[in-house]
Amino acid sequence: MKIAVVPDLHLNKSVYKGVKDRDIPSLPFRTVDFMKAFEYVVDKCIQDLHPDLLIVPGDVYDHPSPSNEVRGFLSSQLEKLTSEKIPVVILLGNHDVYQKNHALKDIQELGLKNIRVIEEPTILKYQDVKFLMFPYSLDIEQKKITIREEFNKFLATIKEEDDGTPSIFFGHFGVQNAKINEYIDREFIANINTETDTNTTTTEITDEAKKAFRNNNPNDICNDDLDDIGADYVFLGDYHEFQILGTKKCIAMYGGSLEKSDFSEIKQTKGFLFYDSDAQPDEKTGKCRFIECPNCRPMIELKGNFDDIKKQFAKEDSTKLKNAIVKISFVGTTDELIAYSTGLEGFKKELREKIDPVHIISIQKIKNQAQDEEASKLEKEIMEKGHMEAEDVIKVVKEILAEKIKDEKELEATNVLAQEIYDEVVKG
Repeated sequence: MKIAVVPDLHLNKSVYKGVKDRDIPSLPFRTVDFMKAFEYVVDKCIQDLHPDLLIVPGDVYDHPSPSNEVRGFLSSQLEKLTSEKIPVVILLGNHDVYQKNHALKDIQELGLKNIRVIEEPTILKYQDVKFLMFPYSLDIEQKKITIREEFNKFLATIKEEDDGTPSIFFGHFGVQNAKINEYIDREFIANINTETDTNTTTTEITDEAKKAFRNNNPNDICNDDLDDIGADYVFLGDYHEFQILGTKKCIAMYGGSLEKSDFSEIKQTKGFLFYDSDAQPDEKTGKCRFIECPNCRPMIELKGNFDDIKKQFAKEDSTKLKNAIVKISFVGTTDELIAYSTGLEGFKKELREKIDPVHIISIQKIKNQAQDEEASKLEKEIMEKGHMEAEDVIKVVKEILAEKIKDEKELEATNVLAQEIYDEVVKG
């Protein structure tokens, strides 16, 4: 038996929704990114993998009100699969549901033989294996029952109906101690909790600090609970990073997502799971393997003062960053902000020439907190524009002078001189 396990499609992802796709300008480019990722998986299944079925463990959509264009895309991909005799089973995820409804009603109501939407915990028999399906149900969404309560209830049903048949569990929920996010801002962590080795001057992230990036909810399902199911494999959706969980009896893992949602996932490898009962078992993943999606949208974050930012980009391989999303994070003093703001437009031009980014985000942070308050209004204007206009330069100069010169008469005279110099430079 071969199963493609493809969680967290998030087909109508709309972050940066104001930036339209270059090929399909009616949709945001991030929506198209996620659609293309799923189309890649569908085509790979049809042309190469030939699974017996494809299972989506939740979050087909990013929010439960997709456009007709996105709904049409999903229908076309499902039709491609079923026309090749690849059945599809879809579990509801928390992003698919809203109060009393869910976004997959239209698919469900078609009643197609080879497409099934799972709304509540269900046991299915397929060939000689039991599939234990645990979606994010409407009862959970409506707070009629907690995930823990519903899980325990389903567990009792599983044990009651146990006849020794091998089983595989599919679910959509968070697990205690699973990694929520791999992206770690080391400067941020250093401010929370660090241990510094004075001999090597390296900063190690302590276990306590790492916990901030793991699920610490004591009410969630734990690894022992997963072992208690009695299944050979547990395949989960919800968390977007591929990861193998610390179970002892079963092999449990998150498949992750097909695309990077945002910069919080910049370091993650994206893809899906493929189970093959005839495969040679791997020590960690058993008869399952992770298949990478090779065409994820490239992302790069450049951080520091203007010199740091330029040096970081100079070290990058431009060929791997074509059409990337670029995040420019200025961190420096008010004085350094001048160089950054006046040079930003030229740097953006360089980016466009070398990698033709699909979107550029620029943010600024003043290191000195006292300066932060003084520069807040100007900083906001710069952030909104994404660069500094020529007339903004004198505003920055006056902000700096006001901070450094306390004598009112001296400040007034210096401002007049600065204005005269500025006017002369502008006139050429």
